[in-house]
Amino acid sequence: MKKITLLFLALTFTIFSYGQSANPFSEAGPNSTTTHNAASKGAWTIQFNYGGIPTIGTAGCETDGTNFYITQWNGNLIWRYTMNGVKVDSFTISGVTGLRDLAYDGTYFYGGSASNTIYKLDFSSTPPSLVGTISSPVAVRHIAYDATADNGNGAFYVGNWNTDIKLVSRTGATLQTIPAATHGLTNSYGSAYDPISAGGPYLWIASAGTHTITQLNATTGIPTGLTHDLTDVDPNGGYGGGLWIHSNIISGTTTLGGLIQNTTIYGYDLSSTASDSFDLALSSLNIPNLSPINQNTAIKGTITNQGTQTITSYDLSYKVDNGTAVVQHISGANIPAYQSVNFTHATPYVATAGLHTIEVWVSNPNGHLDQNASNDQLSAQTTGYNATSSVQRMPLYETFTSSTCGPCVAGNQNMQALFNANPNKWVCVKYQMNWPGSGDPYYTEEGGVRRSFYGVNSVPRQEIDGGFDGNSASVSQADFDAAYAVPSFMNITANLTLGGQMVTVDYTIDPKIDFPANAKLYIAIVESTTHNNVGSNGETEFHWVMKKMLPDAHGTTIGPLTTNTPLSNSIVYSFKGNYRLPNNAGDHINNAIENSVEDFHHLLAVVWVQNPSSKEVYQAALSSFTLGMDEQTRKDIIKNIYPNPATNQVNINLDIPSNENVKLSLINTVGQEIKHINLGNTSGTKNITFDVSDLTKGIYFVNITIGSKKYSKPIQIN
Repeated sequence: MKKITLLFLALTFTIFSYGQSANPFSEAGPNSTTTHNAASKGAWTIQFNYGGIPTIGTAGCETDGTNFYITQWNGNLIWRYTMNGVKVDSFTISGVTGLRDLAYDGTYFYGGSASNTIYKLDFSSTPPSLVGTISSPVAVRHIAYDATADNGNGAFYVGNWNTDIKLVSRTGATLQTIPAATHGLTNSYGSAYDPISAGGPYLWIASAGTHTITQLNATTGIPTGLTHDLTDVDPNGGYGGGLWIHSNIISGTTTLGGLIQNTTIYGYDLSSTASDSFDLALSSLNIPNLSPINQNTAIKGTITNQGTQTITSYDLSYKVDNGTAVVQHISGANIPAYQSVNFTHATPYVATAGLHTIEVWVSNPNGHLDQNASNDQLSAQTTGYNATSSVQRMPLYETFTSSTCGPCVAGNQNMQALFNANPNKWVCVKYQMNWPGSGDPYYTEEGGVRRSFYGVNSVPRQEIDGGFDGNSASVSQADFDAAYAVPSFMNITANLTLGGQMVTVDYTIDPKIDFPANAKLYIAIVESTTHNNVGSNGETEFHWVMKKMLPDAHGTTIGPLTTNTPLSNSIVYSFKGNYRLPNNAGDHINNAIENSVEDFHHLLAVVWVQNPSSKEVYQAALSSFTLGMDEQTRKDIIKNIYPNPATNQVNINLDIPSNENVKLSLINTVGQEIKHINLGNTSGTKNITFDVSDLTKGIYFVNITIGSKKYSKPIQIN
């Protein structure tokens, strides 16, 4: 697949990836994530951290001990900095552009531009010049120099994101291959060869996606287990760039240094990266968000030995709401250095009603004090519930996509196939994004707010109830089943009434348990089908496109919610002005004066309640639709529509108070009329039946038109 990183100067640059990136000047890896990895050695000594780096594509970095040199991945500039982090000048080299990582052999610099060429560069000549090239068997995004390789002639470790890493001689011969399956890295951007640290030699790899530096055994290519989180030099979690090792920048020490793209030049004392002897880390917890009261809930997770000594004994403890610690002493363990094991505490937690915080920690590895206490403890929250209070969940699928995104086609096709196979088991909102290229014409700033809410940096991207976070093409039936199986403890009903260009959304939130104070209500007005926002990826039809969020994308705080105390309310919004098709995402709709609704009769409301901190969606619902009919009138006229889900027939009971023209239709999700019954002018009690035994499983809409009034209700056909 491909990833395209948007440049605001109308430059589109293609790289191998799984989606398409939104960051205009940083080059993200194919498996980029906003999650920081826990450091396996927390106390690295920072020797320097120089900010003020140009923010227009600075990515590669190397030093000759006299200057730092920074390359521009999306241009041809090379910046020169003093060893105190002061910019001296910038220059270009004829025939060279788009350099990433650099290496230095004591005389010349070497680098690649994500192609199968290693450039040999003289930065000291006037002007700086291209000396020669070396053919590479893999594209060169990261590069490290080993002076001892090839019988002392020197050679280069090179690779690209997640490829095999090759050791390439000065003549282009492959001297060694580290298979991608061995190193397991997916976002490699900068590399440095380390013949100094005990137990080496090693390769250090900087990630442009997980904000970490990882150590590999240079001989075997196997990760040693030593990683470090770069957020100590960049708390904002920018993407890693070039990497290097150089001695005596700080007298008497060796520095492992590099660049955070567009942000900072940093350096660590290499000696401080050595692992502690006893460092047992709690890597993850597996405690359910919901725990049935008066039943056992297992305290599970993963422990990693991030020290050099094999762990044979330790204490595993937990406490609930700062209560008494429950301690389990574990002996006879066998956790080798840098290896992980799963655990289940011997004493389960017996849940009580309400929200509880469970803290879990490890201590006393082999009877010693843990040398890195920063990674010993994690906490999780779980809500104790009465199983009889649960209701069926309607999972919320939020899709980030664009009609200018090639990979989005497969993502949308996959999701639509799953929607068709799982009728009435989902609710969907699609946010059209403003990249790649010129972006989708139906991009909205509110869609951008939701993108920021989840930290989305590539499309297609799929969120499921705020939890699943990945490419929509990778969503499986198992993911659908898992989402639908999670119990919910809240019912939501909603109806959208349309009058001209004014929509009124009536909703009721019915909590079956208590919900926290930060619970927020979100309402998205979606158009079930659009056709005009065609871009460059070949798609001509789009579904569940978000047009407006009410009152806005930040939602409305409605918590705390109390058990069995419903909350009902209405919100009104008028779409302004006339329809306009924007030229591109940069020319997006101004909701104050115009709209992009193709057909107001295709509008529906998606309503959900979400925890903005944990991102957990408690429940979601798709509204019914009413045209020119207030809620009381609808209830008086439309007595019942059943069964839902339906298998063989759908029954509709009407009570029409005065002589009106009555028509009933069954519509599919793309707006096509499948069946209709025209009663003509009539009044009184009417019982109508649609035969649906011949229809494909899926979601349909029962449309009822009475005079100038219209009502639409989604219904599942099994």
